[in-house]
Amino acid sequence: MPAIEITPFYAGLIALLMAALSTRTAMTRIKSRVPLGDGGNPGLALEIRRFGNLAEYAAMAMLVLLLLELKGIPAPWLHAFGGTFVGLRLLHPISFYGTPGQPKWRIIGRVISTAGTATLLAVGGVGLVVG
Repeated sequence: MPAIEITPFYAGLIALLMAALSTRTAMTRIKSRVPLGDGGNPGLALEIRRFGNLAEYAAMAMLVLLLLELKGIPAPWLHAFGGTFVGLRLLHPISFYGTPGQPKWRIIGRVISTAGTATLLAVGGVGLVVG
């Protein structure tokens, strides 16, 4: 079995990002005194979605990366996949907007992060099916 050296690095970065986002969510819960759900608090709802969006994509992206690595895809391509995913997932919570009238860069950032993640997963999926 080949050594798995690249996927753990990116999984670790994603785990750190998840820890940061979940901590932000927990702190907002404490401040808002809302133990479950969002309690109608738009700030808490936003924090929940920032974390939830990452959680929705992270497992599949890391699985695709791992399988690509196990298939022997060259390291530069694996780093491109992992680095792009981490970058897109960092961009998303930064640009995630909750109210109308936010700067256009936030809207553009969200579109880039969302479309980029979908494209990245599709490319990885094709690599697994065809490669």
